[in-house]
Amino acid sequence: MAHIANKIDAKDKKLSEILSGQRYKIDVFQREYRWQRVHIEALISDLSLSFLKSYQNGDSIEKSNSYDCYYMGPIVVCQDGKGDLSIVDGQQRLTSFTLLMIYLNHLQKELNIDEDSSFDLDTYLYVKKGGRKTLVLNIESRNTIIEQLIDNPTNVFVDESQIESLESNQNLVLRYEDISTLFPSEIKTQEILPIFVEWLLHNVVLVEVRAYSIENAYSIFETMNDRGLSLNPTEILKGYLLSKIVENHPENEDKAEEVNAFWAGRIQKIKSETESDSADMEFFRAWLRGKYAESQRLKKSGSENEDFEIIGTQFHTWVKNNTKRLNLVHPEDYYYFIRSDFDFYSSLYLRLNHYKKFETQEYRNISINEHFTIADSLSYPLYLSPISKIDDETTISTKIRMVASFIDKYTNIRTLQNKTISQSSIRNSVYELVKQTRNVTISDLKTVLLNELLKQLSDTEIRVSFLPMNNSGYYHYFYARILDYLNEADSFRSLLRSRKQDSYVLMRIFTLEDFGHEFDEPTLYAYYNSVSNFCLVRRYDIEQYPSDGTISDKLEFLHSNNYMLDMAMSDTTSAISFVIQKDNFIQNIINRIWNNDVC
Repeated sequence: MAHIANKIDAKDKKLSEILSGQRYKIDVFQREYRWQRVHIEALISDLSLSFLKSYQNGDSIEKSNSYDCYYMGPIVVCQDGKGDLSIVDGQQRLTSFTLLMIYLNHLQKELNIDEDSSFDLDTYLYVKKGGRKTLVLNIESRNTIIEQLIDNPTNVFVDESQIESLESNQNLVLRYEDISTLFPSEIKTQEILPIFVEWLLHNVVLVEVRAYSIENAYSIFETMNDRGLSLNPTEILKGYLLSKIVENHPENEDKAEEVNAFWAGRIQKIKSETESDSADMEFFRAWLRGKYAESQRLKKSGSENEDFEIIGTQFHTWVKNNTKRLNLVHPEDYYYFIRSDFDFYSSLYLRLNHYKKFETQEYRNISINEHFTIADSLSYPLYLSPISKIDDETTISTKIRMVASFIDKYTNIRTLQNKTISQSSIRNSVYELVKQTRNVTISDLKTVLLNELLKQLSDTEIRVSFLPMNNSGYYHYFYARILDYLNEADSFRSLLRSRKQDSYVLMRIFTLEDFGHEFDEPTLYAYYNSVSNFCLVRRYDIEQYPSDGTISDKLEFLHSNNYMLDMAMSDTTSAISFVIQKDNFIQNIINRIWNNDVC
């Protein structure tokens, strides 16, 4: 009989089974939690789209048992002698699901979901085992942050003295804020959220591969991640296109070899300059959606995938099935599809990526957008759609700047009006924009984009009052945009969150006591929790701030250290008066930065 150390178990498990009754740890040599916004966005989008594909209005919680399952793939764990599980592969996903559970737990309370319909999600956050209660994901260096998010996500402090866990802890906070921003509004209701949570717990499935020695666990991990000679969709597409160049035309061998070398060099350049091994596939999805996709899946249960969705999963197959739409008939068509079309749009894709990474004056909006924007899977097709191969450089530059301006305004107008920018919520409207702007003139592009901005506004201006501080990540960015607009910093990037001692942090200005007791409690809290009661302050000034001082002391500190923005104060004795004046000031700045023009 084989020794227990050589035993391997593999079993499909519901997410509820993975996150309950177990205690997980990671070994010290494991990497940090490094998921970025794009990964969270993909997770939220995939989950919500899969759920909404099955959900129908009026469904009960019980009906979710018949919904389609969503498979998340395998995780690899190793059981130690104490019964705990060491995560060898899958900590990024399990950590992200933990953050999602925390968010859903808070959302249930925020929506006042009744006791019969709500879920005790603490069951999937904590475990009592072996006589002690801990977090299910029990990683000592991260536990403080996770518990702060569980207790009060709006007031989380990352201890910068913990250098060894700083990257993970900062990412935990940022990714939680991403979930808060990106979670779809159509699910965020008293009726639908309980059904989604039920589906998430019992219809999201992972394969748990359990080993009983660390050597076996890592052997499994290496085998699963060894791709061998398997081809990705990009390589399959190349093989198909090259085969059509030489099919029944052996004299075209030289042409095929030429485009093969060109293709390989360009794909390598895309991967190296984007620093992503999957960027080639992202490019093809953006290009084919931007220039050719026409149909999209209907928003009703049982609807089939159409152009936009199929390109997202099997673009190589879509090309093969749509050759006439791509004007691919003769061998030379396939040749020029690579040497001309592919060359032009992949160069444009690389150009856009460069503008995102490196700030230039002419395309500054693209770089700024990168810090709070819609998904790349939506933005890149929108950039590529209006640009034609026959456009001159001036026209191309103008169209790029117009789309960048639109994305900036669209993103912030929606967010400031409490509308989500999650991929699942806006994908249909963005795909419609992609079709409407395809190969249009500058004048027509402006008309289409301006009409879409006006549709997002309840009035001709962005009208918001006493915005609540419900997303510190966004409002740090928001104040960075204001300070950048007012030329209060050397560069926009210097205003964003970072680990540097001279970086900025978002700080509350007045305490609840500073507002007095002349108003009822809801009014006082509206002032206290208003975005206008916060400002960006350099990290090294926090300890000097007179948090226990008078209102005058606090305002004098802000004024003397240039934290007052560009405000002319008529009353510096009242916290309420200050917040009201600042709120009016912010309203004006918002409409100056994000007006409804696209030039």
